[in-house]
Amino acid sequence: MLGDNVKAFRERLGLSQPEFAAWLNERLNRRYDKQKVSGWERGSDKPPQVVVDLLHREIAGLGVKHGPALVVSVSNQKGGVGKTTTSVNTATMLAQSGHKVLLIDADPQASATIHLGFNAIDLHRQGRTLDAVLRKEATLADVVLSVEDTGLDIVPSSIRLAKVEGELQGQVTGIFTLRKALAPLRETYDFVVIDTPPHLAQMTMNSLTASDTVLIPCQTELMSVLGIEYILESISDIRDTVQSTLTVLGILPTMFNQRLTQDRESLLELQKAYSGTTRIFDPLPRATVYSQAFAAGQAAVSAVSNAAGADSLRAVADALVAERTKRFGLRMSEVAHVA
Repeated sequence: MLGDNVKAFRERLGLSQPEFAAWLNERLNRRYDKQKVSGWERGSDKPPQVVVDLLHREIAGLGVKHGPALVVSVSNQKGGVGKTTTSVNTATMLAQSGHKVLLIDADPQASATIHLGFNAIDLHRQGRTLDAVLRKEATLADVVLSVEDTGLDIVPSSIRLAKVEGELQGQVTGIFTLRKALAPLRETYDFVVIDTPPHLAQMTMNSLTASDTVLIPCQTELMSVLGIEYILESISDIRDTVQSTLTVLGILPTMFNQRLTQDRESLLELQKAYSGTTRIFDPLPRATVYSQAFAAGQAAVSAVSNAAGADSLRAVADALVAERTKRFGLRMSEVAHVA
């Protein structure tokens, strides 16, 4: 739970910082004070897990109605541009804000699954991965797993998904398989984030067809920037043929190093080419916190609330909330959430 969300929750209760500390102390038998609460809200200190858990329970106890879900694909046909990092951390940030979020790992490399500490091989053997759903051996709800401490749910992937992708290619309605599987859960979640493979083959097409909007991570190097036009053409084709309401949320420059001339020039080129038609988010910097979080099996924003680039990810999360509100109107979930 991020600091600004602690503040929003406190203000919703109508309590001052000393009163909120007393409220926590009464329920948790602790000795928090105004300074401690202020540190959480400024983001200089991370709220203890016991506080996060209490606030999540309080939110859940409100009887908030979730859904309908805004479905977003995080997509780029080029690999190594930060799709999984963006997917995992944006989904986690939304979940930490009290939204009910499902992350679907649609990449046979299972990077998002591994990133969040799950064993893709064991889950595959148990039939609890996305490929089992697409083969109609299980429903999507059957394979959903929960991530400890964040409230995020995930549909894991495995290498077998690569074979299923080939099978879908030969089916007349194969491009709609994920959309059909996802339909029963759209009234259960507020957001569904799909981490797509690094190519524009069948699984990516399935993901785009199932989505309302697309976020495009783009590494700040020349070849990645040049590839943006290709994925925008593919999104346009999907919109013209099978998903008329599909939009582009924006482009997120990634792995940016302000000290490198190539990165600065690539960012400028990206802004010149697309800022007039597509939102360009502030760049996500290259930072060791993301690789360290991957190695630890957790999202960076869960481990370090003020991680480098957190403001850029928060802007993406805010844009998704705004897009959902625009499409579906303000629901009780937005009124009651602490985001």
